Amino acid sequence: MSTRSRITAAAVIIVSTLSGALAQAQPAPAAPPASRWPVQVDTAQGTITVFQPQLDDFQGTTLSARAAVSIEVTGQAPIFGAVWIQSRVAVDRVARTVQILDVSITRSRFPDGTPNQDALTDSIRQVFTGHPVTLSLDQLLTMLQTVHQEQAGAAELQTQPPKIIFLDHAAVKVQYDGPPRLTQVPNSTLMQVVNTPFFVVLMPDRKTYYLKGAGLWFSAADPMGPFQSEAQVPQEAIALADSSGYKDPAQALNAEQAASVEIVTASEPTELIWTDGAAQMGTIPGTDLLYIVNTDSDVFLDIDTQQLFVLLSGRWYTAATHDGPWTYVPADKLPADFSRIPPNSDKADVLAHVAGTQAAQDAVADTYIPQTASVNMQQYDQPPIEYDGDPSFQPIAGTEVSYGVNTDGAVVLVGGQYYCCYNGVWYSGINAAGPWQLCLSVPPAIYTIPPSCPIYPVRFCYCYGHTADLAYFGYLPGYVGCFPYDGVVVYGTGYYYSPWLGHDYYPRPWTYGFSARYNAYAGTWGFDFAIGFGGGRSWIGAAPHRWVRSGGEWFGLGGFRPVYRHDLPHQTMAERELAINAAQRDAYGRSVYDHRTDVRQQAVVAARPVEERAGPAVENNVFTDRNGEVYRKTIDGWDQRQQGAWKPAEPVRSEPTPAQRPAAQPRQDFGALNQDYRARVEGDQRSRQDAAPPQAAPREEAPAREAPHESSGGGGERGGGGGGGGRGR
Repeated sequence: MSTRSRITAAAVIIVSTLSGALAQAQPAPAAPPASRWPVQVDTAQGTITVFQPQLDDFQGTTLSARAAVSIEVTGQAPIFGAVWIQSRVAVDRVARTVQILDVSITRSRFPDGTPNQDALTDSIRQVFTGHPVTLSLDQLLTMLQTVHQEQAGAAELQTQPPKIIFLDHAAVKVQYDGPPRLTQVPNSTLMQVVNTPFFVVLMPDRKTYYLKGAGLWFSAADPMGPFQSEAQVPQEAIALADSSGYKDPAQALNAEQAASVEIVTASEPTELIWTDGAAQMGTIPGTDLLYIVNTDSDVFLDIDTQQLFVLLSGRWYTAATHDGPWTYVPADKLPADFSRIPPNSDKADVLAHVAGTQAAQDAVADTYIPQTASVNMQQYDQPPIEYDGDPSFQPIAGTEVSYGVNTDGAVVLVGGQYYCCYNGVWYSGINAAGPWQLCLSVPPAIYTIPPSCPIYPVRFCYCYGHTADLAYFGYLPGYVGCFPYDGVVVYGTGYYYSPWLGHDYYPRPWTYGFSARYNAYAGTWGFDFAIGFGGGRSWIGAAPHRWVRSGGEWFGLGGFRPVYRHDLPHQTMAERELAINAAQRDAYGRSVYDHRTDVRQQAVVAARPVEERAGPAVENNVFTDRNGEVYRKTIDGWDQRQQGAWKPAEPVRSEPTPAQRPAAQPRQDFGALNQDYRARVEGDQRSRQDAAPPQAAPREEAPAREAPHESSGGGGERGGGGGGGGRGR
């Protein structure tokens, strides 16, 4: 028999294996056990492998899915393909199994250039015999949650506009989290305002507040202002600013600049948009849009409707005048001219927030690509979890989860066990304050936490498996506040979360108030909380040792990083500083895992099992996309089957030169594949949890290494480097 004939015959056997397995069987009185994946069948023509189906839809009792398959003819390289199925299911809730019945094969594809593909497809459609295949109910539930919860979670993001202030002169906004809150500075007569990322202190005997910024001092009789330049500053206040970690910018404002800057204060989420004089409008070629040239903000005017549009944290708002009222505009409901903004225009950065554009599609795809790390199983960092008093946990509505409210850490209680997410790694323990062990099986309930909860981002952190020496963790951009919404990316959930106000003050992540801007090159967000004379970095300097510890605080779990544009003509003074200082720029570009001391830096090349257990020799790590292309998940990302071999599928992101913007390139949407991968891992974990006997609580003597309170190196600045954005006592 020729190789072609053996492949064709083998393809028919695949259909027999899959179609029959999914087609004619009737539910037995005793439900069969869940099938082990992948399913392999040895035949005279070779080995047929059917990988676990990936759910596309589930309505009533009708299931639609697709599965990757391979044909390995003796002496030949495997041929990979994909089949699409539609079937009826029978659920046994007692046995927690789901039989897949009455299958029709709606489509098949073999992308490796296999001959006679039409004949193979016809053969697939004609085969309806075999034995049933059974999923565990937990596998199906997890796949179903992956299909529906992502949309549901995104739908719950908020779009209520913040307060928007327009000014026609240079300004900086001092943001408070509610009314200013004072606490006594230990061993000092000073009192410090703790609910702001800015450095603000009160000298009680002078009844004067002092504000540090831009290398200068300002004073006022009230923390809400008005503030004026101040030359006579108590030495005690200067010493406190220095000891708190505040760093002056490389270039301070001069006296003339300082006199021209208005210091605006706000106690609610507020965005400040200022222009350098009266607004000057520029045109965008090929559109009927105008934009304000003399501002760092994104403000447009639609000539046809005379409506203003502003972009804030990735969300669009429109109004007839600067005074509002402002209303949200979905990214797919913008005037058509927004999608016609040229990729090389001055306002091309906004295309990542215009639904349907290549930039938006790329940005959304990035939200499904995880940042991964291998953590040492024998020596690992301990989360520095502290509570303001005895641990207090509050139930999260609609879930089986409670979370710690009087800590700046992300600690949850599920089923009598405590779990902590710290710097992109999950832990578990029997006590709310530790000690902690690495958590290798995250309870699925954690992934139902809604956006209305301030620790919502932890549901984007995963454990992908482990070996005897290493645990594999990863997080998606949602962990650091970047979410897909309406076909674009947005920053933050849109919710205002009340802080913890006790003896200590713990802020929660803010969506608005710090001019969050998306960097499409790096797939990250930057912040500008002082937009005068060069951006926020002209108000404070870098403080690379001030990490975000365990809690989200003002700038989320990724910490503070400045806005950075690559196009030199439009860079601010601070951005030019970053452009010429690679070490400083890299410090802000690092991942959350660079905050850790227990991560193995070198890439793991060898394939690994998802978890150590008895099972098939073949890993269940092959998937198919909706087009039938076949991919394999590895620790380094995705490989694609091309011309009979596995080849890296993800493009390498190169750093463009500052003066040149690379053209947008089409790319595979790995988001759906990553979703399917997480669902497969989580469903497998769930099914084993339900099948396994109760586990004993983790032993406290498990090997662990105390993490330092502050790590060395670069990265996000805690509280924006302002000295008051973290813990207040």
